[in-house]
Amino acid sequence: MAKQIAILVILLQFHPAISGAQERDPAEQVKVLMESCQFSQAVNLAEQFLSQDSTRVDLLLLTGKALAAGFQYREAVAALRKAEQLDSTNIKVLNELVDVYRQSGDAGNAIVASRKITSLVPGNRYFSLQLANLYYLEEDFRQAIAVLLPLYITDSSTFFVAKQLGNCYNELKRSDSAIRFYRRALRICPYDPVVTGKLVNVFIREDNVAMALYWTQVYLSQDSVNIPILKQSAYCYYLLIDFKSSAKQLLECLRLGDSSKFIMKYLGLSYYKQDKYDTASPYFRKAFLADTTDAEVCFYYGVSEYRSLGVDTGLVYLNRTFRLLMPTPQFLSTLYVELAAANTATGHADTAIILLQKALESKPENNTLRFKIAYQYDFYLRKPYEALPWYREFLKNVVPGSQTTENLPQQVSYSDYANNRIKEIAGTKRK
Repeated sequence: MAKQIAILVILLQFHPAISGAQERDPAEQVKVLMESCQFSQAVNLAEQFLSQDSTRVDLLLLTGKALAAGFQYREAVAALRKAEQLDSTNIKVLNELVDVYRQSGDAGNAIVASRKITSLVPGNRYFSLQLANLYYLEEDFRQAIAVLLPLYITDSSTFFVAKQLGNCYNELKRSDSAIRFYRRALRICPYDPVVTGKLVNVFIREDNVAMALYWTQVYLSQDSVNIPILKQSAYCYYLLIDFKSSAKQLLECLRLGDSSKFIMKYLGLSYYKQDKYDTASPYFRKAFLADTTDAEVCFYYGVSEYRSLGVDTGLVYLNRTFRLLMPTPQFLSTLYVELAAANTATGHADTAIILLQKALESKPENNTLRFKIAYQYDFYLRKPYEALPWYREFLKNVVPGSQTTENLPQQVSYSDYANNRIKEIAGTKRK
């Protein structure tokens, strides 16, 4: 018995295969090193084996993967291209090339490699979606659609395909198609916040605010604390001139922890449009502190301040608005008018008259400004004779049959007041 055991031991020493210790395949040895993240050692070992047999596609593939894991993309591509030359139909090699090109920022070659794969396996949805995504990332939305549409026709129940088609058409500003596919995506996966948000934005862009609001309400009925949708809902209310509802939604966002510039700006605007200037002012201030380059916020903050008796602060921010931008004629005219009102409130009626004239220069079709100049001369500067030609010019430019909703504090229309003052001033002059 002892003799048999001794013979067995000798056989095991000279025949390792009998003990199951046969040397592993080179590719397996490289994989073991890669699994333990020893990528440089894996590359060195693979190159040793390739020096003996340079036609091993599996070793070249592993070399490319190991090099890419070490961020050596150029070398990785070189190894994988060698593998592709040896086997141009190897899907694993081509797919690894796609990944390496994409990681290195070479989207063009990633698309070329991806197209090779789809030509080899045209029925494979995964590789078609990969190609469509590459086109989308490169903003080639028409090519992405060309890949996605056949997938949608084959199976219209895939949420991602419908959503991505919506995204592509949205980027191309083809709103009808974008709406169609976003709505299809929401039938597959109702209450998706990202798709809902994009659908709402398309409706807003198309000036269909009522429909945009409807979709925000549909979503909020299921998830009432989703801040992005709440913000969109508030914005829709604002556009629909429902400022109370807008403020209510924005305050809910604030309660939920969103104190962004958007919240502060539109809270300010929602109260401003209700003539609640003292309430609006703190929100405008916070919005301006968040972005001191926003001329619109700066302007509304200045107006809110002086209209809520913070006249000095109002003047500072109205003047600051000039330094932030070169306004459009419409905005510039409005700015001059508000500055004039602020200067009048601080006792600088002479400066205000100059500003009103500048406002008229910016927007000469605004006939009301001629009345304001006349009234400024007449009431604030006590110079009725200088006011007289402006009253006459105002009446001369009144469109026959037009109605104005503006009145003086005495509840007298501008036209009636101008006519009365012309008679009074002219009568005084004759005396």
